[in-house]
Amino acid sequence: MNIQLNLYQAPWHHVSHRDALAYARASFARGDRIERVFFFMDAVYVGLITQSPASDEIDLRQAWLDFAAESGCELLLCIAASANRGLLNDTEAQRYQSSVSTVTEPFQLVGLGQWALGYGEADKVVSFR
Repeated sequence: MNIQLNLYQAPWHHVSHRDALAYARASFARGDRIERVFFFMDAVYVGLITQSPASDEIDLRQAWLDFAAESGCELLLCIAASANRGLLNDTEAQRYQSSVSTVTEPFQLVGLGQWALGYGEADKVVSFR
C-alpha cells in the first residue's frame, strides 16, 4: 500500500508528530510504502535546522530524517507556510534577499500541488492534526 502522511501541528506543540512517526514506522515494517510526508501550517517547523530540543525531549527533526533515510520517503514542507514562518532553503533565501537559509535537504519546499498529488497517487492519505 502506498501512503501519504499529512501533518499540521508544530512538532513541540502536539503529539501528532510522535503518532505519525509511530504509524509510519509500523506501516513501513509491515511492507507499506510511505511515499511522502507533507508538513503544512505549523508542522513545517520540523524542518528548521536551528532547533535545539532539550536532552530529555525527542528530536523530531532528526527522527523524521532517520525515517526518511530508512524508508526513502519524501519530506515535504509547504512553501507558503514555510516562508511565512521564516523557513527558507537556499533558493528561497535568495528570492527573499535573506542571508540565512534555515531548511536543508532532504526537506523540500513545495507547493500545495504536491499535497494534492497524494490524493490521486496514494492508496491511503492519513492526516495528523
